Order: sequence, then C-alpha cells, then structure tokens
Amino acid sequence: MSKRHALEDYLSQLEHKLRDLPANERRTHLNEIRDHLIELVTEEGKTEDQIVDSFISPEQLSRDILLEEQTSKQKTEFELPDYWFGVTVVSVVAPFGALALPLIMENIDIGLYLPFLLQFIVGTGVLFGFYKTRLTNKRGDTLRKIGRVMIPVLALPFAFFSINIMQTGDLSTFKITYLACYLFIWILTYFSVRDLYLRNIKVVIV
Repeated sequence: MSKRHALEDYLSQLEHKLRDLPANERRTHLNEIRDHLIELVTEEGKTEDQIVDSFISPEQLSRDILLEEQTSKQKTEFELPDYWFGVTVVSVVAPFGALALPLIMENIDIGLYLPFLLQFIVGTGVLFGFYKTRLTNKRGDTLRKIGRVMIPVLALPFAFFSINIMQTGDLSTFKITYLACYLFIWILTYFSVRDLYLRNIKVVIV
C-alpha cells in the first residue's frame, strides 16, 4: 500500500463516518487528522502504513468526534428541529408561485408583490450565504426535494401567460418581458440550489 493510499483510505473512511456533520466542520476535522498523521510519519520515522495501523481506528475516532460535537452543541443551544433551514428554503421557492400572478392579472399593484420579492431576496441570501458551509446530509436531502418541487412550479407562469392570451387576445410586450425575466431568475435559482447540493454531498480533502 502506498503512503498516499494508506492515508487517503483512512481519511475516506473517517469522512464517511462523519457524514452527518456540516461540511465545514468535516473539512476541519479531516485536515487536522491529515496533518497529525503526516507529522507522526516525519517525527517517528515509520512508514505511513505503520502509523495508520497503530493509530486509533476511523470508527472509534468518529465516535469520539461526534460525541464531542454533540456535547458541545448541547452546552450552547437547546436542541430543536431544523426549523430555520426549512423556513429559508421555503422562502426561496414559495415566492415563485406568487410572483407568477402578474402574468394573468391586468392591473398590477407592485406593492402587493414586494413582500414576496423581499422574501425571496432574504431567503436566497441566507441559503447561499449562511448555510453554504453548514449543510448536513439531512439539509442536503431537503435541497434535493426542493429542487424537485421547483420543476412543477415552473408550469405556473406558462399556464398564467397562456390563460391571459386567451382572455385578452393580446400578446403583451410587458408580459413577454416579465416571463423572460421570471424564467431567467428561476433557472439561476434552480441551478444554484442544485450546485449547492452537489458541492456538499461529499467533502473534497485538499
């Protein structure tokens, strides 16, 4: 077994055991263990196989790390369901329904839709800012489900646009432009959510 393979195999096993930790915390632990093992190889003059074989097993080390993280979390906060993450992802997706309504309405009151626009802006800011490096497997699953929900939501603007044409018999330039902008924002949001999910499925050890 090569040096690199011995170390990477150990870290890969440890990474799998720590999969429920947020991505940034996993990276921190894995990089610390990597540095420590490399330091032991240098200081003790042993092969990497020998160091890895004599080191604490990935199973035991992961249990110790998870127990430490759980204890630390319980000391600093009361355990609650992941309520705010749910609110965040709903705030990203739900406004697409309300913001499709101008495509079917004749008189548009900007003030009526402003709260939904603000909700979307705040939701995306929190999701791609605060939660970007705090995704667990459970949160990743939520993102995957949200991505699936967004696809049928896309039927709303097209349905409203078609109904408006049938009712008015007019192909409004404003509504065409609005639909194009809506689609652009939807595509940007959908692929951003998808990219966030894919980048946090697995930790890349550097």
